[in-house]
Amino acid sequence: MKDFKEAPLILNQSTLEELQKQDDKVSRLSQLKEFYYNGFYSDFELTILKHKPNDCPIVQKYSKLETFQYNSKSVTLNTFYSEHPLREYQKRTANGLKADDFQKIDSLPVLIFIHGLGGQLSQFEPVLQEFRNCADVFGVDLPGFGNSKPNMLKNGKFKLSEYSDQDINKLDTDLANLTLEDYTSESIASLLLAILQTKFPNRKFILIAHSMGTHLAVRLTNLLPENRVESLVLLAPPKLAPMNLPFAMKIALGLFTYVPRLFDLYRYTDRSGGLNSPSVVKFIYPEQDDLLKRVTQFRWNLDTESETFLNYLNGFHLISAEDLVSAATKVINSKNETRILICCGDSDKVTPYGVSLAMKNVLESSQIPVQLEKIEKANHSLFLDRPHYLTGVIYQFVEALGLNINCTWVLQIKAQISGDKWGLKNKEKWDKVVTLSTPMQAAGKPVSPLLGMKTLRQTDSVHNPSVFEESHPEIAAIIDIGSDTPAYDPAAFKRIEYVKFKTESKVTPDNVTIVRFIGKADKLVQKLAAGQFIAVHCHYGQNRTGFFICCYLVEKLGWSVKEALDAFEKAKPPGIRHEHFKNALYLRYGE
Repeated sequence: MKDFKEAPLILNQSTLEELQKQDDKVSRLSQLKEFYYNGFYSDFELTILKHKPNDCPIVQKYSKLETFQYNSKSVTLNTFYSEHPLREYQKRTANGLKADDFQKIDSLPVLIFIHGLGGQLSQFEPVLQEFRNCADVFGVDLPGFGNSKPNMLKNGKFKLSEYSDQDINKLDTDLANLTLEDYTSESIASLLLAILQTKFPNRKFILIAHSMGTHLAVRLTNLLPENRVESLVLLAPPKLAPMNLPFAMKIALGLFTYVPRLFDLYRYTDRSGGLNSPSVVKFIYPEQDDLLKRVTQFRWNLDTESETFLNYLNGFHLISAEDLVSAATKVINSKNETRILICCGDSDKVTPYGVSLAMKNVLESSQIPVQLEKIEKANHSLFLDRPHYLTGVIYQFVEALGLNINCTWVLQIKAQISGDKWGLKNKEKWDKVVTLSTPMQAAGKPVSPLLGMKTLRQTDSVHNPSVFEESHPEIAAIIDIGSDTPAYDPAAFKRIEYVKFKTESKVTPDNVTIVRFIGKADKLVQKLAAGQFIAVHCHYGQNRTGFFICCYLVEKLGWSVKEALDAFEKAKPPGIRHEHFKNALYLRYGE
């Protein structure tokens, strides 16, 4: 097989196709040799582990390793906490929040995310991105999963998040001290309870959980005091007890537990075929040109050690119908309002839709209303198959609870503070920034179809949607890469096509985000008439905007990094100001 392990790789559709073709040519005997010499990974798998991170930019930005006291021992885990945007807004505004505004925020529930077996916080990326704009958001990578896994200093698995060696060593020590009993469903739920009581002793919660995490969420609800859970969102939940494992599966699980290396071999066989292997097919809904989501699922499958899987498999206990009803009854006002949402893919091969339907029937037989959503063209990995639709379903459900968990309420409070309906930060700085770049050019290269722009502002006399559209007939579309709700109403456009593509501020975009941006931009470019352009903006239209435009120029138009940086600086001075964005371009594409 070609040595992809040492070459710098950009994992897009074409390179993934090439990697998969190379892997398909490797004989079974050679694969077994790779498995033996590579620490139970193939060359193809090592390539993916080296170039594809398990986590994502929003987790990178808001996560850290924290230590909690539980059951007379310390437990160190990767935690994610994005505080309410109004608290962040308080830090950068001169006027400040009123005391009653803080009281309102503290009275709002915290959104708690709980992943499943083999999962991690990054699976929730699209939902995290949505709710960070209107709520306190918290979650953990459970012991052994995600960035709570052991041996992060020496396992060679690429991650975006960075932690000190001291914190990672503490994580390893604490994981080594866990016993088999600590991995039971009851113990993990109790651990989550201890964490929430430490972090949010007086707050209410909305629990959003996936797969095995839904059963943990039910157990957690039953452990919490009365009137602490506002809502349950259960995504692709497993069946209710009893387990009824086939005899052969019981024998296999016992054998794997006794000889873990056999489980390594089983998992390796399950991954045979790479992006088309059973390990991916069982989770992903097949679509054309879907290698990006396949490689994400494949990377997550590679992330967890077999010992961790076995610990959880042996300790996982299904909740009963009685457990479910008991938890649902403890959800605030659940008898009178629909406070429970269940979502499942119509093609889920792991926890079929019929399981969710049965769960709904159990609750409704106890006079507890439930909203059940069947997600079309989706398998078990709902977040990869239908990220935008699923996020919309969850957001609308939470918004309808009437708890002020919505972007509109946040904007209203910002408006009260700033006197500006849209509450823009650093208005004076925004005024001075170049509004729209000139067309970017480089000798002997195609002209850039993308222009850099600062965000529009609904109440601005000039740079608002209506005036901008009339003044710039050359702009056919706008790609808004801001992480927040836009400071203008896109519905005001009559001709310009508006596309929202959320990215995180100050964080260098990861490979998947870059590839998706380029794909989205290129589809718009294909529709341009002669002399037309696409405007791209974050807030000021400098760093993230310049970075994405440079990526497009290099990958699609053959520019060098220096040509792209120089052209962007000339077209929209001062260009990209943050050095880490420039360095990331050179690291990605070379000189």
